[in-house]
Amino acid sequence: MNQSDYQQESFDPSDQQGHHGAKDLVQWFLRRFWVLLVTVLGSGLLGLYVYSNTPQTYRSTATVEIKRVKQEASVVDGDDEQIKLGATSDMVSAAEKLKLPGLYVDLAKSELFANRADVLPKRFRLPWQKPVSPASSDINPEELGKAMTNWVEVNWREGTTLLDLHAIHTDPRAARDLLTGLLAEYEESLESKFSGSSDSAMNYIMESSSQIKERILEIEEAIRLYNRCRDLSNEIRATERMISELEKRYLPDWPALVEEKELFRILKDRFSDAFSQVLSLSVQEKAYWDGNAEPLAQLSADKLIDAQIQLVSTRLSVLARELEAEQEIYGNLIIKLKEGKVSKGFASKEFEVADPPSFPSSPFAPDKGRILTQYLLGGVALGSGLILLFGFLDPTVRTVGELEALSSIPVIAAMPKPEKASVRENALVLIHDPQSQPAEAIRTLRAGLTFLGDTEERCSFLITSAVPGEGKSWIASNLALSFATQGDRTVIIDADLRRPVQQQIFSYERKDVGLSDILALGTPLADVMVESSVSKNLFIIPAGSQSANPSELLAGKNLPKLIEKLSAEFDRIIIDSAPLIPVSDSLPITKLVQSSVLVCQMGKTPRGAIKRAIRTLQQNGSEPVGLIANGLPKTRTKGSYGYYYSYQGGGNYAEYTSSR
Repeated sequence: MNQSDYQQESFDPSDQQGHHGAKDLVQWFLRRFWVLLVTVLGSGLLGLYVYSNTPQTYRSTATVEIKRVKQEASVVDGDDEQIKLGATSDMVSAAEKLKLPGLYVDLAKSELFANRADVLPKRFRLPWQKPVSPASSDINPEELGKAMTNWVEVNWREGTTLLDLHAIHTDPRAARDLLTGLLAEYEESLESKFSGSSDSAMNYIMESSSQIKERILEIEEAIRLYNRCRDLSNEIRATERMISELEKRYLPDWPALVEEKELFRILKDRFSDAFSQVLSLSVQEKAYWDGNAEPLAQLSADKLIDAQIQLVSTRLSVLARELEAEQEIYGNLIIKLKEGKVSKGFASKEFEVADPPSFPSSPFAPDKGRILTQYLLGGVALGSGLILLFGFLDPTVRTVGELEALSSIPVIAAMPKPEKASVRENALVLIHDPQSQPAEAIRTLRAGLTFLGDTEERCSFLITSAVPGEGKSWIASNLALSFATQGDRTVIIDADLRRPVQQQIFSYERKDVGLSDILALGTPLADVMVESSVSKNLFIIPAGSQSANPSELLAGKNLPKLIEKLSAEFDRIIIDSAPLIPVSDSLPITKLVQSSVLVCQMGKTPRGAIKRAIRTLQQNGSEPVGLIANGLPKTRTKGSYGYYYSYQGGGNYAEYTSSR
């Protein structure tokens, strides 16, 4: 199984949520600022391309002033017969009339556009698209008129009676002709409408005023009769009170009491006569009292007159309000009738052209500055979004603090990213560049491993990783050299039998025998051991002959004997083994060494791979003593400590060393 296969197998979406802090995302953004530059540059070039291929557009303008006489601004609302006036609604209505589809259909059929070539505006087109320029004769007038409505804009100058018209087209003559023809069609439609509606409107007003006048007379007569009934009802109430007072003091035969009773009877008869006249006055009154006939029929004679008196008062109030409303409507109609007679025969003009359609001498679009600004801002948004999105979704570990939080294992060393692309070329930094930051980081690692325990407990070290390409061989070789330079007899074993690289790092003459020959054939150690040319205390055991089954070979009985023998002869044993995830070659070795160290490449190793590698070691009874954060990017900090070593994700090497 290779690294890519593992990433597809072990990827857990939950591992990538919430593990990158804001400060780390900022660092991620700064390190990939080139993505933003590329998107901005590409957007700018795209904007220039769009600008250069967008046809020039011309705009013709015209201004009209609405001239409305009063009867044209007034509208009679059908049944409600209410007159509505308003300058704002008039202007809005005039603007809407200039956008009516019928005007543009007639314009498309007019002489200005009936046989016009290239009637449609030119459009932006891609290189492989053919230009399309149909004549007006090739387009249906309805479709052409619908298209023309999108070329014209009508705006009302609020607070005035002026309308501004704008026509946009890639042909300046077409833009001007569009407004000229539109105003001509609009004027023609208004003249025909006015000539056909003036007489009918006058007839309607006269007919309505006659009907309302008759209704007013009818209501006035009804009110007169109801007032008579009301006066009689008041006299009846007064007589009732007088009779009641006399009955308290006199006998029934008292002359004054008898006289009041006779008067009461006469008043009731008069009320009944007046009431009968109301019922015979009009259909409306009869219908009103017929609607109340049923409840009145159930009353006695004494109570009936009282109920009728009360209904008379109610009806009288209703008729008074109705009379007032009818008189107001009648007055308005009389005014309109007089205005109509005065203006009859006068040619009413709805608008006047204040500024005729202009001929545009220069294009108003495309706007180079606006287009470039839009595309550049879009490039900034796109580049920033991509950087932050990929940074947030990145499944790898990028900081020391993040690595410790994920694994719950201390990071004993943080290695800066090497300057060169290949770590095998001049890989021994303690020799080629001893004052560099990678060299200092190796010394820090050596110090950290030295203080892990007693001398007997810190002799053999296994340097491994989760997946290939994390720099474990580079760390193992430099760590071995570091121990050797401080006087420790050190041996480094190239136990990565599948992909050995120590021979390239130390540049010794390749031997045909090595670790695999010791384990498989029992080759003597003296025939295999290579003395390093860089230090007298450093010895190397090459990988040896290629083996068909490295896992079985390393799990055999000869490896423990070899480790035991080397422990007696050397102070330090460094074993460069195969990655843990793709193969199981390193698992037998973990049980034989005193300390296992896991190398993690920052920004490369998936979080799931690190967790699985640690779990694999733990399941085989070998808890890692620490992790090595390899490949940390360099920060912009000046000086010799300018590396991204912070546990929080934004500091430098000085912060790291002070926190040990």
